[in-house]
Amino acid sequence: MQKLFLKGLGITLLLNLLVKPATIFVVDIKMQNELGSETYGVFQTILNISFIFSMVLDMGMSNFMTRLIAQYPHLRVKYSNRLLTYRLILTVAYLIITSGLFLLVGIPLKYWWIMALLMLHQISIISVLYVRAFTSGLMKFKIDAFLSVIERSMYFVLGIALLKSTFFGKVSLYSFVLIFVTSSAFSLVCAFVVYIKYVSVPKFEWDRKFFQFTIRKTILYASLVIIMMMMGRLDVVFIKLFSNTDEAGFFQAGIYNGSYRLLDACWMFSVLFGILLLPIFSRLLKQKESTTSVLTSSFNLLISAGIAMAALSIGLRKEFFTALYNDVNHTITQTWVLHALAFIPMCMTIVFGTLLTANGSLKRLNIFALIALAAMIISNCIFVPSWGSVGAAFSFCLGQTILGIAQYIDVQISMKHRMAKYTWLKIGFLALVIGTLFVYHTIQPFSTFSYIVLVIGFWTAIVFGLRIIDLKLILKSFLGK
Repeated sequence: MQKLFLKGLGITLLLNLLVKPATIFVVDIKMQNELGSETYGVFQTILNISFIFSMVLDMGMSNFMTRLIAQYPHLRVKYSNRLLTYRLILTVAYLIITSGLFLLVGIPLKYWWIMALLMLHQISIISVLYVRAFTSGLMKFKIDAFLSVIERSMYFVLGIALLKSTFFGKVSLYSFVLIFVTSSAFSLVCAFVVYIKYVSVPKFEWDRKFFQFTIRKTILYASLVIIMMMMGRLDVVFIKLFSNTDEAGFFQAGIYNGSYRLLDACWMFSVLFGILLLPIFSRLLKQKESTTSVLTSSFNLLISAGIAMAALSIGLRKEFFTALYNDVNHTITQTWVLHALAFIPMCMTIVFGTLLTANGSLKRLNIFALIALAAMIISNCIFVPSWGSVGAAFSFCLGQTILGIAQYIDVQISMKHRMAKYTWLKIGFLALVIGTLFVYHTIQPFSTFSYIVLVIGFWTAIVFGLRIIDLKLILKSFLGK
């Protein structure tokens, strides 16, 4: 099972490494530079509003179906048509709730057209995610990897055309939103083709009892995902609410997003682990097999990569952001310090949260998420009015840390699942060495090149020397030996 995980991870990471960084650094950042932080902040604020309740479109069906199909593949056709009808009802609910939130936050009505288009964007994205529940549950990781990058690939192509071609004219908020939504619509068409091939031709089938059964089975999935969405997207809403003017709020939102975008890029890759881990953990638990090897491998890969990312990006934050953005100030670099630190507990959530999800421990996961969300909201109310985007980033980091630690403790105590011996000792030693390098660089700065070489050199020596990442096992998995 570990070989299947590593092969699937390798294919998925390869495709995403080719597409998503290029999208962020070649298109996203240049779009923000072209539009300016304030105008881009308008888009980002409305995008976050459209995102917060987007899981109403899914209500936990994707996670539920991934776990179910991984254990009982023959049930996919039985459930598909009735779930399609259920999803249409949820779409109407999402449109009503999100429109109400837009009006509640007080966004000027002249931006309603953006809200309408971005709601369509979310419908497309969640529909593709639903199809991926089937491909992931069936262990069709190559197809799942393709679906994971198709929307970003189209956005990259259209974005380059908008930035470089004179045919579309100057970059504007209208043209940017249009290519953004067109990309997700194209990915929906591709997902529809995959759905027909591996599931069935969609048909509407009304079944009230089935809907009630599905709600009972998925309500905890749905509430968990909605809480997690709120943790990731409420920050910008708080920035807007606590700003003196719309212009100041949108500007701070643009600054915040300049930092959060880079965290989101890292998060995109870590989420791929979760997508692969959920069906694998589900099958291991059903067959009553040990999760130690997969649990340890995924944890080591994510945490060690997170330590390197944090050390490099925080140590070189001024150089990094100056190279990326036109609007660079002390606020955005300080915001990034907190976002980079938040990534490490987020990696814990991917591993331990996915294991708890596969185990069906959704009630406890919801409790942990609610506690973390409450802490984040209180922190936002205290710090955002004075610190702006830095206060929002601190609140985000606090919430993610509470969540990651709570999930780890629950895996250890309630599930009694353990990682390999000395795992934490090895990770602690890696963090100590890389952290010492960072502190020394802060006191007596190295040149940019020297700092990168030292961090990567020490990281590589420790990670492979202590077998935090087992290179021999990875090579065996890919060579099939």
